[in-house]
Amino acid sequence: METVEARALPRVGLLGNPSDIYGGRVLAFTFEDFAARVRVSDGEGVELAGETREGVRVAGPGELALRDYAGGARLLGAALLTFLEHARAAADDPRARLRLVFESDVPRQAGLGGSSAIVVATLRALARRFEVTLAPLDLAELALAAEVERLGSVAGPQDRVAQALEGLVHMDFGGTPADEPYVRLDPGLLPPLLVAWDPRPGRPSSDVHGDVLARWEAGDPALRQTISRLPELVDLGVEALARDDRAQLRRLMDANFDLRASVFPVADRDREMVELGRKRGAGVKLAGSGGAVVALPEEGEHLPQLERAYAAAGFRTLRPRVTPG
Repeated sequence: METVEARALPRVGLLGNPSDIYGGRVLAFTFEDFAARVRVSDGEGVELAGETREGVRVAGPGELALRDYAGGARLLGAALLTFLEHARAAADDPRARLRLVFESDVPRQAGLGGSSAIVVATLRALARRFEVTLAPLDLAELALAAEVERLGSVAGPQDRVAQALEGLVHMDFGGTPADEPYVRLDPGLLPPLLVAWDPRPGRPSSDVHGDVLARWEAGDPALRQTISRLPELVDLGVEALARDDRAQLRRLMDANFDLRASVFPVADRDREMVELGRKRGAGVKLAGSGGAVVALPEEGEHLPQLERAYAAAGFRTLRPRVTPG
């Protein structure tokens, strides 16, 4: 049978993160400068592999031992098992002798949703392989289950919903069932932005969130009060985008970082990226759990100056090509 391929994109949390884990609201966008891609073809049993690395080969899905795998193989295996549980008939399909190969140029452990992109791409590829229809929100739900239930990661739904819907997405994780929880906005509302990241991998996002989640579940009042303020920034941010009020958007981005930094540990290199932009008049916040920032320069002509400043400090940058609406 012919090889099928699917891809998923990295995302940037513009406002509100990390309140998605705690029933909050987030404004995020996907961008097309990087991608995770997964190819599914015929194999001997089940094979999980990276583009250039030796992978895993077992007789069938039931032989997969995720605890023994690392990196992309764990993500591929978790996505495969989650998909087969969702589409039970596929487990008995003769096409279940599979070779799954991933490649990704999303910076590793930079808080840009690189791991979830591999999972989402895998689920999309498997759905095409087995001719199973996956609605975007079903895709997001399965991707979250693969990482949280199969791998024990501490994660919220933001990345998977944004990657399933793509573009600029307003997400409400605390509304009533009658509400429209996820709304795609016009990406043309976004001003010119800069993404900067540390080329050296940081901590896994699950490590960053674990201690804070424990405090949340224990009812830490200061933490709960701080987290409750993040969704308000999203509402104000949507209004600022509609008015093209960039000064307000910069203030909101700065406030988002300051609130997060009051309850989450911030690595020295992450704080350096934030302060580097702020000293030049930009609004700056973490793009995710750490390792990358998103910056809104004070004026458009300041963007090249900001790029040079980050490069001189050893960071890499790009002007994100946001996925069209």
